[in-house]
Amino acid sequence: MKNSERDQDFESFFQAHAEGLRRFGIFLTGDPERGADAAQEAMARVYRKWGRIHSGDPNAYARRIVLNLVRGAHRRSLIAHRYRQHESSVETQPSRSSQVDDWLEISAALGELPVIRRAVVVLRFYEDMSEQQIADLLDRPVGTVKSDLHRGLKKLRELLEEQPVKGRK
Repeated sequence: MKNSERDQDFESFFQAHAEGLRRFGIFLTGDPERGADAAQEAMARVYRKWGRIHSGDPNAYARRIVLNLVRGAHRRSLIAHRYRQHESSVETQPSRSSQVDDWLEISAALGELPVIRRAVVVLRFYEDMSEQQIADLLDRPVGTVKSDLHRGLKKLRELLEEQPVKGRK
């Protein structure tokens, strides 16, 4: 494949999937900047491997990269948090403003889930993927995806009942 054809193929892929990948990253991180950064890094990695992956499912490959980037960042932040706890005994609590939008409350609740469960919930309900598609994307058995989905939704219900979403009883 010539470089110009390769670039045109990738540009078409980018135009079709960049925004969805960015939203996926935002839902996984709960932070628009970190989510967009993860999506941008994923697209850069997809571009580098484009000659080998374009005939398969590059969108699934890109989503897996975003997921792995978020998981890696989450692990690093846990390690840094533990280190800071040893350095300082002062704990900060996030503001519990009564004017938080529904999205922020749900995003915060999603942030309490383990990364894989968060990904399963987002892929199922935001990306409207089937359990089989999620299993294929995450390279997990369908039964495990179902279990992750069930447990993730149960935890979300508990979290949202503790902090009711505005307009809900």
